[in-house]
Amino acid sequence: MNLEKMKQKLIPILKRYDLSIFSIKTKKEFGEKIVEILIDVDVMDINDLEKIHLEYVELLTDEDMDPDYFLELSSLGAERPLKTKEDVEKAIGKYIYLDSDKYNGNGYIISFENDIIKLEINDKGRIRKIDIDFTDARHMRTSVKV
Repeated sequence: MNLEKMKQKLIPILKRYDLSIFSIKTKKEFGEKIVEILIDVDVMDINDLEKIHLEYVELLTDEDMDPDYFLELSSLGAERPLKTKEDVEKAIGKYIYLDSDKYNGNGYIISFENDIIKLEINDKGRIRKIDIDFTDARHMRTSVKV
């Protein structure tokens, strides 16, 4: 199986929809082998996803993807992981979930400078700002406020 070749075959299809690949990886779920491809988009029309999927499957050969694997093509969704400094930069102004020793909960990213994430949080009805070092954040993702 050649994930890079699979990626290169999908890129031109996604470009027509002004989309890109967030990640491509193999995984095992419930005993099944899966190639998971996540498209970097918050919300996607299921009909467009189906068109992309069908066009993409037509291009793949057994050399590209092992026949023992299933293909899972989906959108990243609204709650996306923030793993890199670039991800945090792109999320400025967005509502996120953050887990660290200093704070565990939701807030808005106000700024990100010198590896410090400035969050605006609701602390028991009082709005306040806190600073979290990027390296102290164990887990971060964008979040949907309900």
